[in-house]
Amino acid sequence: MVGSGTVSVTAGSTVLSLSAAQAFKEGATVIVDYAGTPQYFTVDSGATTTWVAMQDAASTASNKNFKTSDTGTGRNRGTDGVIVPNAAHFMYRAIKDGSGADDWYFYFDTLFPEKGLHPYTKDQFTGSTVPAAKAVQAVIPDALTRLRILEGIARGGGGDTLNPDKRLDDIITRLVALETWANGPGHFGTPPAVGSSATYTVAQLLDLGDAL
Repeated sequence: MVGSGTVSVTAGSTVLSLSAAQAFKEGATVIVDYAGTPQYFTVDSGATTTWVAMQDAASTASNKNFKTSDTGTGRNRGTDGVIVPNAAHFMYRAIKDGSGADDWYFYFDTLFPEKGLHPYTKDQFTGSTVPAAKAVQAVIPDALTRLRILEGIARGGGGDTLNPDKRLDDIITRLVALETWANGPGHFGTPPAVGSSATYTVAQLLDLGDAL
């Protein structure tokens, strides 16, 4: 939701200076200059107009509008949810939807649980926490998923369990061909044909790198 007042930050500092008093909860997301060059923070501690974030500001920004975690008790799907770099994301379990009808679902929030519950919706904290990468908006996957991605990078489209380093093999073969041509007598002859420059999405790498 859009916060009240404005916020200022200084490059390399964790201090959030607000123009109006706030009542942030621990872990509340603060998106500074959301319509311009956004910077993402989660609240550690503070009071009234001075708060300390868990992330350093990447650049100095003065008197910028900001968005922050929704303080309402409703469960309607929001539109401002983001992955905050270098922040913990807590999984909560809801048993009702926004209209109050039975609907079992899970969601993540940077707000820290209080007595095992979401501080506003009072949904149960599942005990699962997902960390985010330090500098980019991406969660850090579990060890098996990371292994699958790494295997997918090595295998490429032509690899399999019996040949798990197909792309590395192709790179080496290509380098040997170039070296052979470059070191040939008088540097004559036709250079090797242009090789493949195939790239893959994370989803494709996961499919190619199944570790099971």
